[in-house]
Amino acid sequence: MRILIVDDDMAIVEAIRDTVNWDKLGIAEVETAYGAGRAKKILEEKPVDIVISDIEMPKETGLELLRWYREENMDGEFLLLTCHENFHYATEALKLQAAEYLVKPFNVEIMELVLQKIIRKRKRELEAARDSEYGKWIRDNPGEVRLLFWSNLFGGRLVHARAELVRELQRRKLELDMEKQYRLVISKSTNMEQDIDMYGRSMLLFIFENLHSELLCGKPENDSVVCYEHRDSCVFITVCEDGPEGERKEKCRELIQKCGRLLSSTLTCYISNPCTIPEFYDVFHKSEEILAKNIMFYGEAFAEIETTCSEPENQPVLQLKQLQKLLEEKDENGFLNYLKKELDGKTKQKLLDEEMLKRIRAEVQQAVYAYLAQRGIQISLLLGDAAFAQLAEKAGQSVIDMLRWEKYLLERVFAYEEEVQKSQTLIEKINAYIREHYSENIGRNEIGAAFFLVPEYLAKMYKKKTGQNLKDFINEYRLSQAKRLLKNSDMKVSDVAMEVGFDNFSYFSTLFKQHTGMTPNEYRKN
Repeated sequence: MRILIVDDDMAIVEAIRDTVNWDKLGIAEVETAYGAGRAKKILEEKPVDIVISDIEMPKETGLELLRWYREENMDGEFLLLTCHENFHYATEALKLQAAEYLVKPFNVEIMELVLQKIIRKRKRELEAARDSEYGKWIRDNPGEVRLLFWSNLFGGRLVHARAELVRELQRRKLELDMEKQYRLVISKSTNMEQDIDMYGRSMLLFIFENLHSELLCGKPENDSVVCYEHRDSCVFITVCEDGPEGERKEKCRELIQKCGRLLSSTLTCYISNPCTIPEFYDVFHKSEEILAKNIMFYGEAFAEIETTCSEPENQPVLQLKQLQKLLEEKDENGFLNYLKKELDGKTKQKLLDEEMLKRIRAEVQQAVYAYLAQRGIQISLLLGDAAFAQLAEKAGQSVIDMLRWEKYLLERVFAYEEEVQKSQTLIEKINAYIREHYSENIGRNEIGAAFFLVPEYLAKMYKKKTGQNLKDFINEYRLSQAKRLLKNSDMKVSDVAMEVGFDNFSYFSTLFKQHTGMTPNEYRKN
């Protein structure tokens, strides 16, 4: 709260300011003014909760200040001070709704008690105003109030006990029956990137919420659909009236089909068993586990009765020897068909969940990475691009995404291996890379990274195919460029060495003499 002390007597102002225990009263800010004129400027700049003002002041009295204050419709309380017990003053103060009237000289403790009373009154007024505004908002926005209630309930910001929820409903003026049966439809939206680029995230979520409300609740205005955003997906909870399960499922299918026509995102809908409002929080949080454990329904609508919680066996899902054999044979179609057969089998057994897909992805990676390591190919570089990372992350959300990731993986592996095997073409590319980057700090590590090859494997292959060490070829090309610069430019010899990639001038001179039989300066003179 904020206090303003007004008196033409500076000593009185300072006495009140310095002797009253404002902290004890809960007052955060105390302003002072030595006249009504200055007080008006302060009051116009910033709201004041309580004004303590002397009545007898030159130019303009405290009563005149109070009259102006009321005429300006400012909201606050007045404590008037006077040296004389004057009936006229008291009557006028009462007419202008002054909170209290105190005669000087006053006792500080009495002043604090009077202020306590005024502060208590002011707090009641502020609370009543807030309640009034909130009550008006509740009356004018019943849909928003209902939606906010669902959001707080699912978000865990309300106590789930029946009695507490009843009190909360009463406070919000909501007429909801605690015994009534509802069904929650929990929808998960994935593959949203293209839609976000087209519409923006906020607009896309509005479209989803509107479609859920219209098709599942029959309302164009949303008062029953709550959205929770995750990094790569969104979850929508729709509070639906209870009804036949088949009818609800059909509406969910209509929703999925309409989303499919309008958007690129994939929507999966889970329909809960009938439940009451106090059960909503637990049902919603259980749904996240159910959606993860029932990947086979990805992009479809399914009810709780169709779900499974079977635990996968603690053993390898795939035959690793079979995977290795297919990789050795470079049989991409055979590999994908084997994987599809295993995924279909797990789906029929109702064993395919998010954890199972992660295990399958890990086993496929293990087989492919072992295959690449045997061939000296740097796995992290070959398969470290953003597209692969995105596909790998999505591989755990559906069978289709798993097969899409696996196809991309095999295509990258087999295509690059074929390029490596055409060693002459690869040698030419390596030499071209050296000719382009000779002035930089390059060696087998940097070149290996550029061509996704293990440095040791690169050096051995280069030596085997060319009969020359990789390092020697780099130095020879650098020296050929140094000869050109020494012959055709006026650059200092030390600058020439730096220009062609030698950061050690002594090493450059030694190497140059070994290859030409003369020093760089002698070569330039000749």
